[in-house]
Amino acid sequence: MSHRQFDDMDQLDQLAAELSAAGRLARIALANRETPEPAFADRLRAELVRQLPESGHVVVEIAPAAAAATDAVFVERRQSTRPFVGPDRRDAWVPESLAASRSDRLRGAQVESAAPRRSISLEDLLSDEPEADDAGRPTPLKPAMRWHIPASVMPSRWIAAGLAACVAAASLFYAGGFLWAVRGDATADQAVAATLVRGGSSSLLIAGTELRQGDEIRVGAGGQATITVDSSYARMAGGSDLKLESLDPKHVVLDQITGRVYHRVALTAGGDYKVATATVTWQATGTAFDIDRHLTSGGGEQVRGLALYDGVDVHGPQVDATLAEGMSATIVLAADGTPAGSPAIEPITAQTLADDWLISNAGLDAHLGLPLGRLAGLMSPEPTAEPTPTAEPTPTATEQPTAPPTASPTPVPTPVPTPEPTAVPEPVVTATPTTSGPADLGALTVTKGSGNSYSFSWPKYTGSGFSYYKLVYENWGKTPNYPGSPYWVCNTTPDANSWSGSIDAGDYAARVQVVDESGGKTVIRAQTNVVRLQAASVSLPPTVDLGVLNATDNLDGTYTFSWTAYTGGSFSYYKLVYEPTSSGKDPSYPGGSQYWAVPGTGDTSAGPIAITPGEYRVRIQAIGYPNGPAYAYAQTSILTLSVGPAPTPTDTPAPTPTPTSTL
Repeated sequence: MSHRQFDDMDQLDQLAAELSAAGRLARIALANRETPEPAFADRLRAELVRQLPESGHVVVEIAPAAAAATDAVFVERRQSTRPFVGPDRRDAWVPESLAASRSDRLRGAQVESAAPRRSISLEDLLSDEPEADDAGRPTPLKPAMRWHIPASVMPSRWIAAGLAACVAAASLFYAGGFLWAVRGDATADQAVAATLVRGGSSSLLIAGTELRQGDEIRVGAGGQATITVDSSYARMAGGSDLKLESLDPKHVVLDQITGRVYHRVALTAGGDYKVATATVTWQATGTAFDIDRHLTSGGGEQVRGLALYDGVDVHGPQVDATLAEGMSATIVLAADGTPAGSPAIEPITAQTLADDWLISNAGLDAHLGLPLGRLAGLMSPEPTAEPTPTAEPTPTATEQPTAPPTASPTPVPTPVPTPEPTAVPEPVVTATPTTSGPADLGALTVTKGSGNSYSFSWPKYTGSGFSYYKLVYENWGKTPNYPGSPYWVCNTTPDANSWSGSIDAGDYAARVQVVDESGGKTVIRAQTNVVRLQAASVSLPPTVDLGVLNATDNLDGTYTFSWTAYTGGSFSYYKLVYEPTSSGKDPSYPGGSQYWAVPGTGDTSAGPIAITPGEYRVRIQAIGYPNGPAYAYAQTSILTLSVGPAPTPTDTPAPTPTPTSTL
């Protein structure tokens, strides 16, 4: 409130005090008539309560106004700063007797009491007719007030500037998240035998439920659930447990507590999607990956991640890796959630892909028209989007003819077994020119490396409409074409025009295609020629015996293992594998056994490792992938390990006191 407004309020207070003082003066001047006569009081009471008949007439005798016989004077009662109130206060007159001293007023009252009285009716007293003044009767004062609130006149340009500032401030607070936390939309699109845990209370999860940050979703052994966070989603298998740590559209964080979850990520530019498994984080910006986390018999956990479409970054204590499409990482977690050794990074094998869970998710993604990556080979030959038709080349007399594509491409090449070691042939490359359809990208070059490793290179694409390269393949005799054919790699930048990787033994037709999916459809912009790749099985050396595996009991429920290093050639890592003695099986990682640790190629010990009490058969294997599947280049002999419960302080016998003699 301004100073002028405070002044006006003060003037109103002064006016109220002044009116109160005038009333007291009037009562003093009329003190001799302050008590009405009984008849007047009765009639007045009846009139006020509506008991007086319409014809009733009350006669009240009053003395003539003494002030009328005296000179009327104008009394200026307004203070210097008080505004006029009423029609015009300057015309209001006050009898001199009210403006004089107290003794003068009392003397005037005595004169007035001696004056003759005249009669008027009660109706005349209560009348509002303006003719009362003309009849010589006193007229009740009818004060009126006219409000005047001073205010500064603000220029219109200031008002516009103020409104603009308010809008800008509101936008800053809203967009900047000062008043509201930025959260994305999360819903349960599917829920079967699933439980929602929110604020410490559990309830049945129903499809369509809006989820909040901090919610936990638990799926029963025979259930399933699909959680959508903005444009990304997580499909939860039976027995999985997932907590929504952050729903920020640009920073989604999920805590995968246990079980298997298939993650499909689609974020806006600059966003990321993280999945935490204890101390290890799996991060993607636009990909499809599968994570399986479960307990091991050794008291720890095992986490396996599959990069099925595009890449995934893996970070954690002693872990910093990037999984390219088609690679997997297996990490063993200790009881405290930290990695027990280095992660095992290896190609995703055909046996791994032949899994009902992955096949189911591939079918759902294909129905949604999403790129399948490594899962493309599991689908039917019907494409999820309309591919650009390509004309089949016309075989020449010197070239081996290429059979037209059939309706049922083989999704996973079948390795050609070699019973006896044979010489490794050089890859046979046969060019098949492209005569029409997509633009000719040039020649695809294939170079054989060591073991089952091959390098591919092709000319860089410089046209428009580029989404990624696809190195697609089929069994020889079929023409590879995306999206119906499987592929080995998907490079997402035009400059990434080469790739090296392991190829399973087989007879393949391969080529590179430039795929454009920017318009919502799959269009092949350019492609290389088709080459024939005959990848034979590599002659494998016999498994080397590393001798005895040693185990040291640390007397706290943990063990440390040591062995002799393998020096016969390159391999990927060691595996400390085991089998319960009751299984009757020899422990072997290629045979499907579980493991406690994944030491690196330069390690000769692992531990301390917490092991659940029981009877085990254990050994170390040096693992590699010369022909695709895992192969043990070397291994120790089998150690039989009996693990009992950890000792307690009460298990230690108390020392026997030494007797003493008394002289």
